Amino acid sequence: MNGTTDIQSWLRRLKWALDSMPSTERDDIIAETRTHIEERIAKGQSLEEAIDAFGPPDVYARRFLDEIEMSTALGSQRTGALLSVVIQRAHRNISAALSLVALGCLVLTSSIAVILVFLKITDPIHTGLWFGRERRIFFIGVIRDPGIAHDLLGNWLLPVAVLVLVLSWLLGRFVLLWSVRGLARNS
Repeated sequence: MNGTTDIQSWLRRLKWALDSMPSTERDDIIAETRTHIEERIAKGQSLEEAIDAFGPPDVYARRFLDEIEMSTALGSQRTGALLSVVIQRAHRNISAALSLVALGCLVLTSSIAVILVFLKITDPIHTGLWFGRERRIFFIGVIRDPGIAHDLLGNWLLPVAVLVLVLSWLLGRFVLLWSVRGLARNS
């Protein structure tokens, strides 16, 4: 094989790796990469060194694909797109992993709020935020004997649960945006 064939083969594999990109952007990346390889060779590097400096084509392409995915997610600010970016990077980025843990806690909190609303509607006498001095009781949920404690929220449990849901949603959006913006800055 000669040098031109090696470069063309590497660039062809890069093109395949960038297949999901719009063709104009893909062609620009390939042309620019070809120029960089040729410049390295002109400066005295061997063909193998020049190509090896870019690494495997699929790894080199991943950088560009990640950048487009993050830009698209930030541009649309759709929750699903932002969450997808965070999930895909959680295994290789501590910030994304911590964001995913925070989001999991928010989902758990929201789920508890929804369950409490359902329980308060179906069994309002036994569901609440309970406090009892004699038996040192303090919890939120269902109690067997409401006579041993006092429900601190009463029917206010419903609007408090809705407030928790709204705050969880807003905080979740903030965590997603913060995380994806941080990932974009560090890529």
